[in-house]
Amino acid sequence: MNRISAPDDPIDWAAHFRRALFSADIYTLSILALYSVLALVYYQHIPMAATLLLENLLIAVVIASSVVLTHLTEYKVFLLVRYFYIIPVVYLMYDQTHYFVRLVHPIDYDDWLIISDRWLLGVDPTRWFMSLANPWLTEYLQICYFLFYVLPITHAVELWAKSDIERLRVFARKMTFVYYISYVAYFAFPAVGPRFTLHEFGLTSLELPGIWLTETLRAIINAGGGVIAGSANPAQDVNRDCMPSGHTMLTLVNMILAFRFHSSFRWLFAVIGTSLIISTVYLRYHYVVDVLVGIVLVLVLMPAEIAVDKYCRKYLTKRAISRS
Repeated sequence: MNRISAPDDPIDWAAHFRRALFSADIYTLSILALYSVLALVYYQHIPMAATLLLENLLIAVVIASSVVLTHLTEYKVFLLVRYFYIIPVVYLMYDQTHYFVRLVHPIDYDDWLIISDRWLLGVDPTRWFMSLANPWLTEYLQICYFLFYVLPITHAVELWAKSDIERLRVFARKMTFVYYISYVAYFAFPAVGPRFTLHEFGLTSLELPGIWLTETLRAIINAGGGVIAGSANPAQDVNRDCMPSGHTMLTLVNMILAFRFHSSFRWLFAVIGTSLIISTVYLRYHYVVDVLVGIVLVLVLMPAEIAVDKYCRKYLTKRAISRS
């Protein structure tokens, strides 16, 4: 193993560190900073505020350590951490989002979303889907919905296996940028979704039964979304993550990049991804307007991220040179 010499001057260290950062790190550090500020502002209202602050500090340390160790050594494990720390962090940030949404914006907008769907389509889409529902279709769509996190991880692992680090960096940038924007967007229009408003949540299993895996996957998704098993008022507990549809946004980003990068799984991503987007409404997690807004946001954010990335790289390079 070769070892890259470390600079002796602390100022050189700072310059090297800035050069080694890339935009996905900046996006992650930015949302860590935002949520840390919110944890301090609402410290008295969040029992776990100190834990959240410590968690954010530890994530920042992991990022900084992976940058430094990747720069100083050629151990592949550090490079692996460098590009894949994002996987657990995006879920941790999702989890943190919902400590703050109701404190920042305590009003739910489901009524507006229901009206928007009826204005666009003339019906409640989740009720219309009931005419098509059958256990086999429910089983298939529930599995597709559950694969939300698996699809982009599969794509990232494929790029890693091909040693296509440049495309892996682009993939990490795009995915983290859209993930975090979707989280921040929840603050604008908190909503719980049609399974709690247009339907009786407790009857979901009776009205949309599956075959083998549906109930287990549904329970895991409910728990991940904040629903407490046996709760007398699950609509009060659930995360306000309906608008926009993050499932739609990130699945679409993954599909676009899969075709751009000629992924071996691009057609599999296209079939499962399209099914996943349909499942968001069929399974009553989202309104149609959530999906449409998600699609529009992706079409805006994908090119916008290029400009943001360019600014980040220019800023980091300029700061590094000025410190050298």
